[in-house]
Amino acid sequence: MIRHTILGLTASLAALGLAAPPLAALDHGAAEKAAGTENQKDEFLFLTEEEEAQAQLEQELSDAFAMFGEMFKADPLTPEQEALLPLATQMAGFIMPEGSFRTAMDESLEPMMAMIADDAASTPRSRLAALSGVETGALDALSDEDAQEALDIFDPQFAARSARTSAALTGMIGKLLEAVEPAYREGLSRAIARRFDEAEMRELLAFFATPLGAKFASQSFLVQYDPQVMGVMEAMGPAAVKLLPDVTEEFAAIGAEFGDGRKFSELSAAERTRAARLIGKSERELDALVPEAMIEDEGEDPIT
Repeated sequence: MIRHTILGLTASLAALGLAAPPLAALDHGAAEKAAGTENQKDEFLFLTEEEEAQAQLEQELSDAFAMFGEMFKADPLTPEQEALLPLATQMAGFIMPEGSFRTAMDESLEPMMAMIADDAASTPRSRLAALSGVETGALDALSDEDAQEALDIFDPQFAARSARTSAALTGMIGKLLEAVEPAYREGLSRAIARRFDEAEMRELLAFFATPLGAKFASQSFLVQYDPQVMGVMEAMGPAAVKLLPDVTEEFAAIGAEFGDGRKFSELSAAERTRAARLIGKSERELDALVPEAMIEDEGEDPIT
């Protein structure tokens, strides 16, 4: 659970533009990449289970962030842009002064991270189900008071442990943001060098040197994480509902135009023979297998 909670918290920063890849990439793509090579298996050969789990998590996170870099490969700066870096660095210092991530964390991100950590942890009913062996659905009939009292019998430290875990995880995110802030500021400098010429930078720096300019520069970074801005994200729900019929219709049109892939039983005799040879399985084996796509489709709710 801790591994998925850490990955989930880290991935949640992607929605805020704070240098994290999507959760799917963290939890699946990176995991497969981390576990899929013989060299990595050899590295884990002489480790204890705890050390192996730690090494695996480190590998997943490293691969995940490497993937993020691959997603946004930046062109090298031109010599002219490189020459502007000193001015761009000054601008970045005004826009994102030291401790900016800490301020954003205190004002807006920490409550959100705490909520995500709470959601990632077991709920009282799911924890009670895990300890008692009773299915979660069967516990839904219990009142909140009865469920909590029963959980207190099995795990009297649940609430305190969950609170401490949440605090530890949000603290980890705060330290992570503080650790990456210098690199973020450097990237901001390089982006500024690409987007402004020398005259524009000097004019802006002159403005930033004034009390109002300095305030505007420093707040321009923080304002995007202000609760007033973050709170309007709730509008995405109603907007998505309005878009859903059109998206459903478009998906249906795509399906009608391109159709679905064929199952092994639908291939011609020649295709069956060729596919079996390419995959390295016998035709009998492939006949008996249930394709992963079918398994996934059975577990998904249709779009309505």
